[in-house]
Amino acid sequence: MKKKTVSILAITMMLGLTMPGCAKTPDQALVAQKNHERLEAAAKEEPKDGTTLKDIAATANTTYDFSYESEDGKISIQAEQVPVTLPAKDSIPMYHVSCGEISQTIADKVYDYFFPDGGYTTTGTDITKAEIDKRILEIQQTIANYRDDPEISDEEKEEIIQTNEAILEALEEEREKAPEESTLSWEPRDSTYSDREYDSVEGTIMVKELSVNSKDNKKWLYIASSDASSSFTSTLQYSDGNAWEYSSDNGTPVAMCRDEELQKIGISQKNAAAIVEDFIAAIGMNWEIHDTFCVRGYKVTDNKEDGEEVSSDHYTAYQFVLSQTIDGIQSAVTSSSYLPEDNSAVAWLYEQIRIIVEPDGIVKVDWNYPLTVDDTVSDNVGIISFDAARDIFENMMPLVAKGDLEKWNEEYLETTAKLTVSDVRLGLMRVRNSGSELTGLMTPVWIFYGDYNRSFHYLPGAEALPYGGEDDSSSEPHPWILLAVNAVDGSVIDITEGY
Repeated sequence: MKKKTVSILAITMMLGLTMPGCAKTPDQALVAQKNHERLEAAAKEEPKDGTTLKDIAATANTTYDFSYESEDGKISIQAEQVPVTLPAKDSIPMYHVSCGEISQTIADKVYDYFFPDGGYTTTGTDITKAEIDKRILEIQQTIANYRDDPEISDEEKEEIIQTNEAILEALEEEREKAPEESTLSWEPRDSTYSDREYDSVEGTIMVKELSVNSKDNKKWLYIASSDASSSFTSTLQYSDGNAWEYSSDNGTPVAMCRDEELQKIGISQKNAAAIVEDFIAAIGMNWEIHDTFCVRGYKVTDNKEDGEEVSSDHYTAYQFVLSQTIDGIQSAVTSSSYLPEDNSAVAWLYEQIRIIVEPDGIVKVDWNYPLTVDDTVSDNVGIISFDAARDIFENMMPLVAKGDLEKWNEEYLETTAKLTVSDVRLGLMRVRNSGSELTGLMTPVWIFYGDYNRSFHYLPGAEALPYGGEDDSSSEPHPWILLAVNAVDGSVIDITEGY
């Protein structure tokens, strides 16, 4: 599996990148659609005795233990007194869902929360001919440096040079239209969406947008909203420029941060969580905190070429990962940004909601792939027991891990994996109709969360390879779904494919 990830910033700035406009191959689409139809039909049947959530809850274990090591020692799976959590309800539903809009009402409330004194937008530009001339000189120097670089191959060199020459050509075209002096000015901006047209391979599409800044240009809010009829996926981003910068890295789980490290943040986890809860209530969303991390901010210096990221020497904020709840049942949440290898598939990752809090309040919000419940398929779906889901996990997880390692192993590289189950939950998870649509079912699922760590050991002979031969390791970011077992039929949901 290629590790292809989606840049949300790129999505908002260049929407065409997420609009392939082609369906998956007929066989793949047919399989997905049949699975969808089968699940929906099963959900509409009257639950058999012993299969309602009330029945399952009466017999389910409260903790889970498991230990596995493959014969070759390359795969280890451990679970020790892992909590098993079920919704405190008598029944579990199924819904039709879509990758939905961010309503004007929500946009209004977010705007009011972050810009109580009103926001601003700009007209004109401060990108003058002189500014573009500086950038042209930088690109020309970059091209010259790569032409003389003996450390990279001729093929790589030519590719990099061609890319920079294309940038250079675009800059020169932009210079022709640029003003001699700045024409930038600030005007008040309310929270009303503006309609904006974008050209894509699907044709012209209409997107609702809100882009607003504080007058000092420190705080900014960007929302782009579209319904599921387009392959564009909505997004909301807020940033407070007075704060530290933060990368997409999740940081360290708060349970692993020492008390003295937490104290340096300058606000307690409890008080930071209260700020998040206040924001959730203010905008009226059915969100709840799923995971909390300590994160380290960084500043970008401007005294070196292209700037330099200088990280804080201590944690500076908490990052909260949220999940949507539907009728009191938590949705699955994952940090996975893997996409199918099929480039024709429309990008639709699972809903991602992240909020970063510093002592003075919220400094960053990222909400991507918002999920909309369209209607109810069934209020009471029959499901498999935890014991059945456990057996599927214990049989399938070693096979899934083995398949993953086979994709990483090379002639001089040996990869091992250590998986640690941290949490098992019965919740709801989106199963998409097909790779060409942004619609699906929200179905009951047994979710096994945990750590997925790989270790890379280079064998004799690797030192002669271009990439060297030093041992290394990697971990999937939290929260990570090790395996998702469909609670309706016991099938394993492919997180990458979405069904």
